[in-house]
Parts: sequence; structure tokens; C-alpha cells
Amino acid sequence: MADILNFKCPCCGAKLTFSGKTEQMTCEFCEASFTMEQAKAAQEAEAEDAASSSMTWTTTEQLLITDESGKVAGYRCPSCSAEMVADEHTAATECPYCGNQAIIPDSFAGMYQPDYVVPFAVDKEKAKAQLKEFVKGKKLLPKSFTANNRIDSITGLYVPFWLYSCKADGSVTFEGVKTTTRQDSNYTYEKKDFYRVKRSGEMEFEKIPVDASSKMDATVMESLEPYDMAKAVKYDAAYFSGYLADRYDKEEKDAQPRANERVMNTFRDKMREQVIGYDTVESKAESINLSNAKAEYAMLPVWMMTTKYEGNSYTFGINGQSGRMVGSLPVDKGLYWQKLIIGTVISFIIIMLGIMFFGENGMTFKAGIIDLVVSAIIGFIYVSILKSGMSNVHQNRAATKYMKDSTYKKGKPYDIFMYSKTEKTPKPKKA
Repeated sequence: MADILNFKCPCCGAKLTFSGKTEQMTCEFCEASFTMEQAKAAQEAEAEDAASSSMTWTTTEQLLITDESGKVAGYRCPSCSAEMVADEHTAATECPYCGNQAIIPDSFAGMYQPDYVVPFAVDKEKAKAQLKEFVKGKKLLPKSFTANNRIDSITGLYVPFWLYSCKADGSVTFEGVKTTTRQDSNYTYEKKDFYRVKRSGEMEFEKIPVDASSKMDATVMESLEPYDMAKAVKYDAAYFSGYLADRYDKEEKDAQPRANERVMNTFRDKMREQVIGYDTVESKAESINLSNAKAEYAMLPVWMMTTKYEGNSYTFGINGQSGRMVGSLPVDKGLYWQKLIIGTVISFIIIMLGIMFFGENGMTFKAGIIDLVVSAIIGFIYVSILKSGMSNVHQNRAATKYMKDSTYKKGKPYDIFMYSKTEKTPKPKKA
């Protein structure tokens, strides 16, 4: 595995790590830097010096990455059974999935070679700074979260994804309603004209990512999007140097439904955008077809940290390309009730002073009860706002960011009047 995932410094023999900041291979010991071509040339030269003549055939059908023993080196987590590939010099002390601090070196059957790799462009220090910025000012955050240098345990991990590209075409049929209202002396008449509205079109999608690891929180991974797939490169082991790499355990066919869902939602949204001039619109039927559909395998960069609080695991991810930070922070129940009480008490005092100075009857028992109820509501709203700021994880229902705008073409619109319906409502009688 060392020959596959590790490059040695031509100067001192220490490990070289790919730096997204300089886009060069950097020595952790002597700080020398080399281009990818220089590092590969040095390794190839060393291999030529050490190797004897060999007549080995290779084939494009061989998709497994293995070492001379037919396996790959890495780490196994005894808590969640996660298997992470790494070179022999990559030190990992904590599982990025569950936060267990007792992961052990191990070896596994080979991992599949990805078609693409999106290299890390955000280094560890910047990732840690992003995480510190994310937790800053969170009034409900447990003090234990930032204690004991937990943030320093952030791990760089290449996460497996299936990338889906396709062309979608078809149509969506809606029911559109136009409403008009008129009145006479006794009734209000509401007339509704119903139309059959059909919109068609076509569009192309390129490299929609779907998480290929069942251990990973798919919603967290979607929240990290988008990735700039234009900067994806063909697989090269050098990019893995210094990072962990997950092995996919979700087959491509099992990830297809999620890709299909996002494509179809995007198509529906684009067809709905074409429907204008109606008071209400309801989707009734659809016919969406995919063509030129293909799936590719890629490794995308993620900085991860998992922490536990009151028996629950909390995962935080940072897009290793863009630096986008996502996660759900734990809420300290003690701080929650403390802020609720403080918000309620402060509101109660302010309202009470207002009643005492500006109320006609001063502070009565009834006014005090009303004050308490209103203050409790304000206190609850206050902590609810604080709690909502503890998470920015969301599911991406559509794939608009991966649609090629230049391929979007609209079909001929059809709006056919179907029928009318009039309802009359008696006016209230004057007393």
C-alpha cells in the first residue's frame, strides 16, 4: 500500500503530502516542495533502481487497488465497523464517523479505483478555523464540545460518491385555475375556470453526486454541496497521500433512486416555472424520460469531526474544496432552560414596567397573569431562534446546480379550457 498511497521526499525520504494551497507535494519534515510530476518521477526512478526485470500485463478491466499482498492498509473502527484506507504513515486516532477513539490498524480486500478525484483545496488549519467560526456565538452549545481540543481531532477523508449524468425530457400536466369574483345585494359569486396545462422540455445534468457510503449521513453530505466538478481530475494515488479514504459499500444501483428523485424534482420545478397567469396550480401527471444516463465513481474531499453528547453522535463536515461548513450542534439542556428562564424574566420585567408606567389601572393580578403568559411565549421564541441556529443541515431535493443551463429547452405550451364552476355565498344580513 505504501507504493500506492505514499510518496517519499527525494531530499530526506520522509512522507510527501499534497497541499491544496500550493498544489504541490510538500515534505512534512524538511518542508521541501515538488510538483506532482517531480514527485512521481522520483518515485518511478526509485522503483526502477530497486526492481528487477518483470513481464507484467495490465488491463483496463482491473479496477481494484491493492498492494503486493492483494489487500490495502488502513484502519477499522471496532465501534461502528467503518473501514478506512490509508497509507502506513497516515496516523489516525479517531473514527470520523462515530468519534470512537480506539480505531485500530488493519488491512482489507482492495478498494475500487475511482474514475475521478476532487483534490483537497482547504488545509487542516483553515478547516479548523471554519469549525471554530461555526460554533462561535452559539449560546446553547455545551462547554464540553470545545473543551479538550476536540476541534483539533478533525480528519481529512476522501468520501466515495456516485456521479450521475443524463438527459431528461418529457412533460408535466397541471390543473390551472383562474378565479373571478362578483357580488350583488344578496350573494358573493366566485367563478373558477379550470384549465388543463401542459408544459414540456428537455435538459441535461452532469455529475450529480450521491453518497456511496452507508455509514455517512447522506443529508450532511448533500449539505456540503456544491462541488466544482470541473476541477475533478483523473484518479492518481498521490492525491490520497496524507488522508484517509473510505471504501464504498453502496452499490450504484442502490444509489440510483436518489439521483432519479433529484433529477425529476428539478424537471418538475422547471416545468412549473413556465406556468403563469393562474391563481392556483396543481400537478396532475407527468412523463419524464432519461437518456444517455451514466454513473461514474469519484472520491470527494471532506474534513470531518464527530463528537458525542448525552449518548448521541454529532457529525460535522467541511467541504474540502470550497470550505463550506455544515453540521448540527448539540444543545445543552441546562443552557436551554437557563436561556428560556432569562428570556421570560427579562420580558416579564419590561412588560411589567410598561404596564406600571403607561397602564390605566397599573399592575393588577389579571395584568400580571397576561404578562407572565406573554413573557413565557417570548422566552420560548427566543430559545427557539437560538436552537434553530445550531444546525445548517438540509436535504437537497433538486439538482439544479448540476443542470447545464445551455441545454435547457422549452417545448410548445398547451393551455386547454376544461370547465367552469361557480359558488355563491350569502352575504351576512345587516342587524
